[in-house]
Amino acid sequence: MSGLGVIILAAGQGTRMKSALPKVLHPVCGDPMALHVLRAARGLSPQRIAVVVGYEAAKVREALASPDVTFVDQPQQIGTGDAVKRCHKALAGCSTVLVLNGDSPLITTSLLASLVRSRGQAPIALAACSVADTGSFGRVLRDSRGAVKAVVESSAANKAATAERNAGQYVFDGPWLWAHIDGMPLSERGEYYLTHLPALAYAEGTPSITFYAPVDEVMGFDDRRGLAEAERVMRARILDEHMFAGVTIADPATTYIDAAVRIAPDVTILPNCYLYGPTTVGTGTVIGPGTTLRSSTIGEDCRIQSSVIEDSHVGHRVPVGPFAHLRGDAHVGDDCEIGNYAEIKNSVIGRGVKMHHFSYVGDADVGEGTNIAAGTITCNYDGVAKHRTVIGKNVFIGSDTMLIAPVTIGDGASTGAGSVVTRDVAPGETVVGVPAKTFPRPAPGA
Repeated sequence: MSGLGVIILAAGQGTRMKSALPKVLHPVCGDPMALHVLRAARGLSPQRIAVVVGYEAAKVREALASPDVTFVDQPQQIGTGDAVKRCHKALAGCSTVLVLNGDSPLITTSLLASLVRSRGQAPIALAACSVADTGSFGRVLRDSRGAVKAVVESSAANKAATAERNAGQYVFDGPWLWAHIDGMPLSERGEYYLTHLPALAYAEGTPSITFYAPVDEVMGFDDRRGLAEAERVMRARILDEHMFAGVTIADPATTYIDAAVRIAPDVTILPNCYLYGPTTVGTGTVIGPGTTLRSSTIGEDCRIQSSVIEDSHVGHRVPVGPFAHLRGDAHVGDDCEIGNYAEIKNSVIGRGVKMHHFSYVGDADVGEGTNIAAGTITCNYDGVAKHRTVIGKNVFIGSDTMLIAPVTIGDGASTGAGSVVTRDVAPGETVVGVPAKTFPRPAPGA
């Protein structure tokens, strides 16, 4: 929106969280609360975005760093009014100022757009909710004509006050805000609150506009119980979005998908699955049951069953599991077969490799078409350092082979069952034994 400036309040500690981590950095569906707010605001295409930081400012800056964000320091957390006042320079030239709380992760871009439009010519529009009990939140007071007279703490509201909770999100006329920000009185707690501004607007005969919003979109979260509630609501949203986009989720009650996950249509997610971080899943793939994917890429037409894949890449048409573990930058090529109790770590597995069961391949490069038989281990750690194993194309590694890295197995070579390979194996060579030696080939015609 042209002329729109956004302020996100993210300076507080959040003592009720009882955590060294700033409240706004507690994750909801994988991302910090304040990042969800920032994304929703960014959807408005604002002219400028300012994030107010204070407690553990360096951590908040790192989590929210982006070229379109200006950070504003609030060394002493002495109220929302003081925080907004410090953003005057950062939002210079913005005709409209939207103020958001960094602990309201369920807010949406569409709601914010409606809130901004609702202001009209009024100096202030504030989000409010109709509730039976405002709890510790501020309450909207109205005069006999229904105009917004003030926003007060719940304890200060009389019994006749309507049960309208101030949600803490505001839209201001920019020039009006900066002309009145110095007129906020100091509270009994020694802080400056934005909630004093509606009373100033009323006194001038230009009362604030209230915009009614669903509680489950504008609520803020101050403790661990609230955090769990935010997780529940957002998880349901995420699952609905994926299902409406063509993803089959067999049992939403046991399926957990982070906000950063991307899933193509015609993917099936079976019960008891967890998809975390920037994970992507290609069309036609079946995930689960009982599978965990974390920050990984899964190609098309795969089947990942009862397995764990972390920070890794799986190509197209690859069955994995059950009970396989891929981790630490494992790359599995197209048309591979990764079976039960197979573990791959920091390795590149070429196209069409078969590694069916009970094997460990770590710090290795495996050529296409190779067969890794049961019980194979790349012995990559000598007690001091890690070493790499290189296995060529169309190699046959016999059952219970130990490959003592660093070692190279040439194209078309093979090892006998139970071999301990301590030296390089030439292309086409067959080795057997402990330590493995060249297996003599019979002479022609013998």
